Amino acid sequence: MKLLATLLLLATATVLFAQSPHFVKGPTATIDSQTGDYTVSFKEAGLGNTPITYSLTVSTEHFTFQCFTKSHNTPNGAPNGVSFSNESTFVTLQPRNGQITGSISLVPQKDGADCQGNGLLLFLIAASYQGVTFCDVTNNLCQQTPDLQVSNVQIGPF
Repeated sequence: MKLLATLLLLATATVLFAQSPHFVKGPTATIDSQTGDYTVSFKEAGLGNTPITYSLTVSTEHFTFQCFTKSHNTPNGAPNGVSFSNESTFVTLQPRNGQITGSISLVPQKDGADCQGNGLLLFLIAASYQGVTFCDVTNNLCQQTPDLQVSNVQIGPF
């Protein structure tokens, strides 16, 4: 009887340990100067085997676009700026051996930024992300990530 009770206690302890989510690495935020994407990379353990949903939410993101000619000259006119508030992206991943190594990204949006005139090309010249929160939504585990920006780039055309 004592052996059965001990085995039951060990099995319960193993289940509890396997379901204590925590970040082993990261979350680490970067901004890609080739795309303007804000990406958070992470490794989380103690997850069990059920799928986990992650979110990346930004309080404010601002993108600056500029029109260029085909020879990359800047025509007259001010850059087009667009801002968004409280934008989120989600991804659901399946744990492997109780762990997930992954990443999730916010991607620049042009929403109305446009070039007037034939032959002009629209490029992203700056991106800024402020107030970014990364969450394991399934387990209600959230962390703030740094505000990041990139400028003096020519990403595109869009």
